[in-house]
Order: sequence, then C-alpha cells, then structure tokens
Amino acid sequence: MVSPTLVLVHGFLGFSHCGPIEYFRGVKRALYRAHDITPLIPQVPAAGTIAMRAEILARRLFRSSTPAFALIGHSMGGLDGRYLITYLDPDRRIKSLLTISSPHRGTPLAEWALRSRGPIPAWIRHIGKPGLSELTPEARAAMPIPDREDVDYSSYASCRPLEELPFWFRPYGRVIPEGNDGMVPVSSAQWGRFRGIVRADHLELIGWSLGFPDARSARPFDHLPFWTRASAEAVASAEDKTG
Repeated sequence: MVSPTLVLVHGFLGFSHCGPIEYFRGVKRALYRAHDITPLIPQVPAAGTIAMRAEILARRLFRSSTPAFALIGHSMGGLDGRYLITYLDPDRRIKSLLTISSPHRGTPLAEWALRSRGPIPAWIRHIGKPGLSELTPEARAAMPIPDREDVDYSSYASCRPLEELPFWFRPYGRVIPEGNDGMVPVSSAQWGRFRGIVRADHLELIGWSLGFPDARSARPFDHLPFWTRASAEAVASAEDKTG
C-alpha cells in the first residue's frame, strides 16, 4: 500500500515560505527526520475566500497522479481543506483531514475587526479582504460545509489563559468570551474526532512564540514534537481509509 502524501495548509494571511522564513517553522525538517516524511506545503491566496483558497489548493494537489492525501490545516487552512474535500475532490483522493485551531464556527475576533473603529481593525480589514468576512460566526453558520462520509475528520484546539498570552495578543483574547488562543475559541476549533487542547497561543502552534520565555507557563510551546505526532496521526487515519 502506498502511504498517503501529507499536505500542510497555512492559515489566513499566511504563506508557504517567504525566503528563508517558513510559516510552519522547522516542521518540514522535523517530519523528515522523525518519519522520513516530506510534506507538501502549497501556497494559497493569503486573504482569499475559502472557495478561492480551496480551488488553488486543489489545482496544486491534483495536477499530479498522487492517489491519496492526508491534509493538516492550521487555522483557516482547515476550512479550505473541508471545502476542497466536499466540493473539489471528485476522485476522492483526500482520505483524512486534521484541523488545528481552525475557526469552524467562526471567531468573534473577525467580527470585531470588521466592525470596530481605529487603525488596527482598519488595517486588518484592508489586508484581510475578502476572506476576513467569511470567518465571523454569522458567516460560518450561513455557509455550512457538509462532511464526506469516507473521510476521517479530527481536530485539535489550543488555549492559553489571558494572562499567559503575549501582552500585544491580550486585547484580542479579551474579545472572545471563552477559552481561546488569542484568535480562535476552543469550541469553534472542535470538528470531527476531537483530539484535545494544547497549551499554546495561535502562533506558538506553528513555532512563532512572540512572548517572553517562561518555564511556569511552558512558553514557548514545544511545537515540533506536536507536529510530528499530529502528522503521524493524520497519515495513519488516511491509511485506514485507503485500506
């Protein structure tokens, strides 16, 4: 049996790499060392709609004859993966989707950015069109994406108490009236088989810790073991569906 190809999908305003800077910091090398896996990390439109991003993702993946894929989507990347699976995979080559802090039911932070006054929300609106408007709770409720029965869906959420968030992240964490990672509520991140909550903020998950190191709060989050474990889980789930 051929092992499914692992695909990492970046989030809103993200990228595959920018020169030497990787969105998934150090993850590609860690996966190769741990599991001899070389993941695909396609570039999709940073602020595109879910449909736009999913269509580009489908083009990048399906131009090859690869028979099976295991997707891991961080943040908005999980929504792109769900859309692709439901509407853009007629040959049913996607076998599993693991989402990590994806706003399946939206995030109040997107609503705040669209409605608030001031330079920061105005700047977010400027760089975030048109995708930002699809990340509110209202938009996600109005645009359901049905699951496909032959695909394994699972998810992780992330969360830090408000006092553990970097000081510049805390105003955004306060916008969300429940446990969150500074951007996505824990309840919104749960989809399919829920694998648990990790102690990290939204950017720590991908290796970018913007707060001071602190042993008491386990900062920075040790993201590489997490990604090697999550990748093994995603591939194993896809293999079960392939077999």
